[in-house]
Amino acid sequence: MGRGVFIEFWQHQKIYHFFFGILVLLLIFTCLVSLSKVSYSNEENVLAEDTNEKILNYIPIVNISSSVSSSSNSQYSIQPDCPVESWNTIRTNSIPNSELHKKLASNFSKSEYLYHTTPSVLAAFVYKDQITVTLTSENHKTVYCRYFDCQRREIPDQFYSVIFPQSTVLCARRPEAKYISITRNFTDTPEYPVPIIPRLEKEPPHYFTVCMATLYGDEPKFLQIVDFIEYYKLQGATFFHIYLRNVTDYDRVLLDDYVRTGDIEIIKMHDHHWRDDFMWHNAQINDCHHRNKYFSKWTALIDIDERIEMKNENHKTILSYLSSIHNSSIVNLHFQVQWVIKQNNTPARYESDEQLTREMLFHKYQNVSQVGGIWDQPKCIIRPEKIVAMTIHIPRAVYSGDRFTLIKPSVGVVRHYRNVEQRVFAGALKRMMSHGPFTIQPIPKWLREELTERILKRIKSVYNVVDEPCRKKQRIYRMHHIDAPCWLEKRKSKMLD
Repeated sequence: MGRGVFIEFWQHQKIYHFFFGILVLLLIFTCLVSLSKVSYSNEENVLAEDTNEKILNYIPIVNISSSVSSSSNSQYSIQPDCPVESWNTIRTNSIPNSELHKKLASNFSKSEYLYHTTPSVLAAFVYKDQITVTLTSENHKTVYCRYFDCQRREIPDQFYSVIFPQSTVLCARRPEAKYISITRNFTDTPEYPVPIIPRLEKEPPHYFTVCMATLYGDEPKFLQIVDFIEYYKLQGATFFHIYLRNVTDYDRVLLDDYVRTGDIEIIKMHDHHWRDDFMWHNAQINDCHHRNKYFSKWTALIDIDERIEMKNENHKTILSYLSSIHNSSIVNLHFQVQWVIKQNNTPARYESDEQLTREMLFHKYQNVSQVGGIWDQPKCIIRPEKIVAMTIHIPRAVYSGDRFTLIKPSVGVVRHYRNVEQRVFAGALKRMMSHGPFTIQPIPKWLREELTERILKRIKSVYNVVDEPCRKKQRIYRMHHIDAPCWLEKRKSKMLD
């Protein structure tokens, strides 16, 4: 009996120790978790402080001039839901070259063009010391720059400015400004703000770019568009700004394909005030000028029917010639014009390689005039950041360098394909014909062959859509529980038979 009691006691003791051990382990585990949380919390705080310190060290407050202050002095408190960007922490109080602008403004015509009652903002570009806003209106009124953050909330730190040069407002910089608008008065409701596009790289990303004047009118343009772009790509251009008023849906497919491949940017020319299509030219030239500042070293401003052609054997392309220029005073290359008689419109659609090759401008039209005078509709290649203001044919003023450098016709000219149908400007045909006698002058053989190949390749990649027989189309349509139009037509014709 004594032994049985002992065994029973011992078994109870084992159970007791077992549960006691589990309780001890749970207590130790709880303590460890609590300690780890405290440690992790401390590490997290240290990490956050270290990160904040690194961010502050990484984002410099750049002091451009005495007129620049850091974002900490801004009246606007940065919202936490807008990311801090190192390039966008600057506040300026004035505009560079403002005294020069005042002096030039007194010599510029102040006559208002068109009937705009609002500034009508087109685009905005930020440079290291200012923001340039381009407009579709053209006048010299005083205005206010209105800034908005990444959430399009207005930053209460407006800047008083003036429309100068024509269709341009120069604004001071504001920290965290991502959008901008312009108003006539301080209390006016702003038009929809536009994004501010950075132009802040140390070196322009492009060496030679081209702006195509506004596309409009009833002549089909797909062939002229591909000819223009592929021609200037062969001349060394690496990007194009295409200004668009209207084209056919067929033409637009080609433009959109060039956007897809990163060759071009399309700028739609439109606002809510009346003007005829040809009246967009001044606003287009102005926007091209500012859009290419610090984006490209050289920019050509030309029409869809103009080809700058190098004549010198030492420089077969425009890029080759530009690369040979080392004189910093050369900021505008001034090219004279030769006109080419163009009797017909270009085709509306691609039909075949033979048809397209036959209709290519440089194959079909080679009857060329004599070289026009210095001021007979010349065209330019400019250094955008050196120019104060542009007109269609020449800079109105420059910041530095010579206003224009005349290119001898033996070095380069503009080949202008002038349509004999006078759509807008009376006297254009008569002006062209006054520069006779005309002679047959084909473009160089290497250029003719390479350009033909490139045009065909691009056009076929866009428009040569592979078709399928009706029965195959019907199979796909039936997957959507409908019939193919061609299938319905076949059934209809059988019923009529």
